[in-house]
Amino acid sequence: MERADLNELNAIKRELQQIINELDSISNGVRYDFANVGNQTCATRIKEAANNYRSVLRKLNLMDTNTVATEFASRNY
Repeated sequence: MERADLNELNAIKRELQQIINELDSISNGVRYDFANVGNQTCATRIKEAANNYRSVLRKLNLMDTNTVATEFASRNY
């Protein structure tokens, strides 16, 4: 991968981590600050969304950027 592509991938990873952190914070706030209004179910669903993002981030972190074909690394979407 080109340096610019690696920089973009790292920016995506950072953004995903920020989203995960925010969702975890929201989940905890809902769970503990909004008692008796379905807060447990709501907090659980938010946590599940965070876990989905966590799974994506884990896969990105495991990706071997040395094996990514150039034609896929530099596509403009």
